[in-house]
Amino acid sequence: MHWILSVSETFSLKNVLLSSRWLLLPPFSANAALERLYRVERLETGHTVALTFSETPAGLIIHSNQRLVGKETEEISHKTWRMLRLNENLQPFHEQAQRHNALIPLAQTGARLLRGANFFEDVIKGLLLTWKTEAWGAEQIHWLVDRFGDPLPTNPTRHAFPTPEQFLWNEHLLREMPAPALALQLIKVAESFLLQAETIQRAIQPELPTGEVVATLQNLLALDARALGFVMFSLGRYDHIPDSDGAATDDRTALPPIADIRESFPDWSRWGGLICWLRYGIAQAHSPVLLQSEV
Repeated sequence: MHWILSVSETFSLKNVLLSSRWLLLPPFSANAALERLYRVERLETGHTVALTFSETPAGLIIHSNQRLVGKETEEISHKTWRMLRLNENLQPFHEQAQRHNALIPLAQTGARLLRGANFFEDVIKGLLLTWKTEAWGAEQIHWLVDRFGDPLPTNPTRHAFPTPEQFLWNEHLLREMPAPALALQLIKVAESFLLQAETIQRAIQPELPTGEVVATLQNLLALDARALGFVMFSLGRYDHIPDSDGAATDDRTALPPIADIRESFPDWSRWGGLICWLRYGIAQAHSPVLLQSEV
């Protein structure tokens, strides 16, 4: 079955995928032309479905590989709005970027970057992608999704992103992950999401000041500065500028240089974090896109 979501005139799925190639990690994938987005998603009803996203003049088409009930289509629509940041107004950024030569390339394919279907997914990916190098983190995300996520009934080789319950004190995670300290942190984060779900949800409300959100998440989830930079970016807190090494930790030489936005663009405090991550994405553009046959 399929249905259509209305999107703004400035939205382009292809531009989102072009800008987000380094974020096309399981359970996401895309076709070679970057015109279709695929995802396996576990729904609140317990069903695991394959989703395809494409764009026509009428809007964004969501296709499911099986029939869904009303609350399932509503859940998927809500998650789609989050994943593609359809509720974010980035027009002010584009207007300012067009007046600044150094920023025009960052906005050419759009500034909307892919994120997870929920905040838990963003936190886990942020911890992994900032632990060593982006490539190492991507490999671990592949492993975690394949090892712990619910399989797609029609194709058990494909999996949804694991739930907090599937991380919680999992002996295989502790035994098999090559970074035991990180495995333990992932488990503790999952525990926090299970035991303090309402507290975490209150802590990330958009009306709260960014500084307050930063302090609360550091306390609740024990995130270091690099992981926190990614997490704040996932929340659309673009005024939070990550560390200069915000995209990796151990292998500094693998990172593209990220300029100090505060010095380079003192009038861009509202968008400094977004500029950092757009630059990082452009530097990662050589990374291979994860291809997958159409479902």
